[in-house]
Amino acid sequence: MWLTARERLTLAGLGTVALLGLGVLLWQRQTPPLTIGDAPAAHDAVQWDLALDDSRRVDINAAGVAELERLPEVGPSLAQRIVDHRRAHGRFRAVEELDEVPGIGPKTLEALKEHVTTQ
Repeated sequence: MWLTARERLTLAGLGTVALLGLGVLLWQRQTPPLTIGDAPAAHDAVQWDLALDDSRRVDINAAGVAELERLPEVGPSLAQRIVDHRRAHGRFRAVEELDEVPGIGPKTLEALKEHVTTQ
């Protein structure tokens, strides 16, 4: 043999590193980097943000007491009054109708507007 054991080990290590490098290059080629041209149009991004915001809102026509309690300014008794009002008077047609619920004034209604919806 014209190579020593140490030289064979070094060549094997270099071969392994070379194969790993080729594997990384092939993997990068499969997943092209995101470029600015791939970004959604501004209008699409705004629509996406609005849809995401709507999905995070609580539907006051479907929510139970526990879900309503998670809203700002709403405790257990106010959540129960909202559910009771909905049962007695039917669905809310607009978020502003919450002011008909005893205990919800202008301040509470303003705090709730961005967190609730009527679907």
